[in-house]
Amino acid sequence: MSKERVRIVGAERRTDPSPFGDQGLREEWSGRVNGMADLASALAELIAWRDEHAGDPVTDQDALWIEARLEEKVSMLRFDEKTNEEIRTLTLTGEAITAVQDRFIDASKNADSAALEALAADFRRRFKPPVMPSSPFLRTEMLLSEQLMKARSKNWFDPSIKDLRRRRGIAVFKEGWPETGTSTSQPDAN
Repeated sequence: MSKERVRIVGAERRTDPSPFGDQGLREEWSGRVNGMADLASALAELIAWRDEHAGDPVTDQDALWIEARLEEKVSMLRFDEKTNEEIRTLTLTGEAITAVQDRFIDASKNADSAALEALAADFRRRFKPPVMPSSPFLRTEMLLSEQLMKARSKNWFDPSIKDLRRRRGIAVFKEGWPETGTSTSQPDAN
């Protein structure tokens, strides 16, 4: 048997620009991001971007791409300018990680579901990595989400499905599943 090398088609590294998105906008932002030489300016740009685009839908490819490039730049610059101890104990905004965690968890304890949603959104916008390291961010995110699920779950089964849909602003385009007249059981095999 001869051993031939199999070449996998399509596995080559892309060297040309992505065909997706607004290439002019991405090129402009690539230049801006590459020109950022210090953590303070890159972090300020990332925070400003997140504040300005907080309401953008997650399907905006260009906004997601730009935010990812800013996050990448901030992530790299933090290791040039911060010590390992600073990275582990402080957010990039200079706040103690434990103090931030305590502040948000304490605020969540007596909040209703609407206040919890706003609190969780504010936490994500302000401290999403690389502003806070991933491990403490995810731990706090999990605790806030747990509080939110508990607040939303009170009397969850009491209201009708129609009331629950109305509260959450759900538009029903097709009512009923499985479709009327269809059977969900398997026919007998004789």
